[in-house]
Amino acid sequence: MIQSVEIETDLWFARRLPQNTGWTWTLASRLGHILRVAQDLYGPRDSSYTVLGVEFGGPTPQIWYPGNCGHVVIQITPRCATDMNRASFQMAHEAIHLLSPSGGKRTTVFEEGLANHFSIRYMREHLGATWSADVDSYQHASDQLEQLLEIEPDAVRLVRQRQPALYLLTPADIQAACPSAPSDLAVSLSRSFERGA
Repeated sequence: MIQSVEIETDLWFARRLPQNTGWTWTLASRLGHILRVAQDLYGPRDSSYTVLGVEFGGPTPQIWYPGNCGHVVIQITPRCATDMNRASFQMAHEAIHLLSPSGGKRTTVFEEGLANHFSIRYMREHLGATWSADVDSYQHASDQLEQLLEIEPDAVRLVRQRQPALYLLTPADIQAACPSAPSDLAVSLSRSFERGA
């Protein structure tokens, strides 16, 4: 049963800024900004999927594919209904999965590490806020990705030029894009991600 939650109206209702210089942020405009930043950093998203927007859902954030027809939705947790920063952090994480939607297939350590890394970076650089994942497996995944970024700062873009679908990533893709990457790191990053507790 879904609990009743009082929703923060600023998440949905845009208001004119002083002197008509624009509008306040909503979930829709924040998601648009997040996607633009992610694509500027890591390359274009797979536009064969239509991003329908954001909704409040279950106990963990996720993306899902209503109707299995090329549509994709970000679900964020009900706690986000009263907290734009929490909503932004969760949307930034899930937006990485919008770069190369898998249709519900597995995800890699690389992709989840990037999602965690990007959400932390986005919050720091664009909202001046410090956030982190509360599940160790996400931090471990981003630690591994950051090892690759230390070797090759543009690794994500280079890897995506070779294999845009991060859920299909192989060790060979990583090493071809980043020849200095140790083989054990490439193998670890291309494994299926296990969320854990």
